[in-house]
Amino acid sequence: MSLRLAIKRSLEGSEPEPATQPSISISDMKKERPIRITIRRRPRPPIVELPQIVKCINNSDPSKIDQFGFVEISRALPEPLIEQIYQEAVDKVTRHESTKRRRQPSSEEVEEISNALQVDVSDDLLQEVKTTIDGCDIAKKSMTAVFGKRGPADGDVESSYNGFVLETPKVLITKPGSNPQLPHADDHCSSCVICLIHLRDNQEPTRVAKYEGAQKDYPTGITVGCDNCNRKEQLPDSDFRRGVHLTDENWHCDCCSPHIPYDFEGKLTKSFGELLEENAPNLCDSYAGKKTTMAGDGMLGIPMLIHRGPGNPTTAKDSRFVLFFTLRPLYRNMREIGVDNIHHKYNPALQIHASCILYNQFKKVNSIYESSGCNLEGCFSAIVGAETASLMREVKELKEENKKLREKLDES
Repeated sequence: MSLRLAIKRSLEGSEPEPATQPSISISDMKKERPIRITIRRRPRPPIVELPQIVKCINNSDPSKIDQFGFVEISRALPEPLIEQIYQEAVDKVTRHESTKRRRQPSSEEVEEISNALQVDVSDDLLQEVKTTIDGCDIAKKSMTAVFGKRGPADGDVESSYNGFVLETPKVLITKPGSNPQLPHADDHCSSCVICLIHLRDNQEPTRVAKYEGAQKDYPTGITVGCDNCNRKEQLPDSDFRRGVHLTDENWHCDCCSPHIPYDFEGKLTKSFGELLEENAPNLCDSYAGKKTTMAGDGMLGIPMLIHRGPGNPTTAKDSRFVLFFTLRPLYRNMREIGVDNIHHKYNPALQIHASCILYNQFKKVNSIYESSGCNLEGCFSAIVGAETASLMREVKELKEENKKLREKLDES
């Protein structure tokens, strides 16, 4: 029926004929696929159970920090300041989690690192922390024990150490269900002293490995000229602590012995080789200090001490809050003002763990082959996997293209 005819009949009082629906056969129905609705459920995170630690290594004597790798510190900060730092961190994390739930850009004041969250400390609270630590007897004695020793072997040269400055303050928050950190050291030589302070009672202490630094030749990565024979030699860690590379102190190598080419990667492997051994995951089998901690307790540690954050089991009711900072040594008789900011400033990218040692060994072997007229680039996939090797080649090609483009722009 046409539309015009239907309107005419409706005006005449007659009902229009019902519109006919196209018939669907059973065979047509079989051809149509049913609509399936798939509901994806988030996989449950694995249950984290932490190993039980029964051993504790105790040292409350700052003069023995080189023997144990750390010294315990108690009531390092006043209770009201600890509570303020803790509450500020809680508020920042709460805002961060709320932002994540709304799928908005993450807040810059909270950073996710390894197994924890990292939160900055406000300037006002940080100034109070600096003032308190500047007057802390254990901090002053520990820094003097590390950087104030006379040298060289006969002890006839006074160290140029002249106090310290507090830097890189962060609150580290480990949420329930977080695995422990990888066993690691914070640096390959004595660049600074690290500090960890608990912000809550009854938190699990940091786990440490037995420190054997007295038997090790830690690489500094620095070569200096001998003031006697003018030969360039590697600077030992003991002389690095005194600030030989920064000050006007005369330094003499063992001029009578033959020159030994500097082997940073080899020294790194010898100093931290236990991180590559079969028992490496179980190296940190002791607590640094007493097992039961109170807010304000913590440790000052040499950066070569192998340690790990203990994580936080799934069954935990609260997150673990720890204040982290470093103490950088200052020196008098500086050759240039400000150079100690470079050599002794803490850099989290320089942490020493198993992958860092392997990477440095790979760089060393690759340089050996390059010096012989060939290289290992064609074999990268056997080491890092085909996909990563392909990305490495693409990055190299892009760098070469960018270099050519810059040259063309400079010419024009």
